[in-house]
Amino acid sequence: NFFEVYNGHPGVNDSGDEAHASTEKIWDIILTKRLAELKLPIMYGLGTDDGHNYHKIPSRASEPGRGWVVILSEKLEPEALVEALEAGRFYASSGVRLKSITYSDQGIQIEIDPEEGVTYTTDFIGTLEGYPRRGMPVLDKRGQEINTTQRYSKKIGDTLKSVKGTSASYDLTGKEIYVRAVVRSSRLHPNPSEIGEVERAWVQPVAGPATPKE
Repeated sequence: NFFEVYNGHPGVNDSGDEAHASTEKIWDIILTKRLAELKLPIMYGLGTDDGHNYHKIPSRASEPGRGWVVILSEKLEPEALVEALEAGRFYASSGVRLKSITYSDQGIQIEIDPEEGVTYTTDFIGTLEGYPRRGMPVLDKRGQEINTTQRYSKKIGDTLKSVKGTSASYDLTGKEIYVRAVVRSSRLHPNPSEIGEVERAWVQPVAGPATPKE
């Protein structure tokens, strides 16, 4: 039940390109289809560094420390940590720290642990009921289908609300299949996998009122 939304390896291409969806878009497609069409549970987002090179840091190699998860657990023991991961009691980060994440029947509330001189923007991202379900194949210059994620509507993984500051909340309206959040800081990542990358945190999604009931 996990999806790697952030991988710090410089060759992974998290942001995608003309022919490839970003990892965040792929996560949104997966969440939408699992919840709305397949009636499967949420897939939680992980952050990793994919570190293989441990010398001459920083460099443009695959190094440790670019991404990780922050787990809410009463005990620093393997069984407790695995239980918390499987329950979704964690967030992924490439530098942003959070004080708290509160889920309720009303929505999501986030408190950021700010750093001096840094500003923050929280985007609440989700898919609403009535979204276009069909994807379109990606074609190369010869018109041949590329073996990659199909292109889906922007309504899948749409930005539902943006909030600036260290406190952000989203109130469910009844139309959401799911809602998740990503917090972006104004500070550049000190050892980025992609040029121009800023520090971020990814908050786990919550199934919304429009998720089909079994």
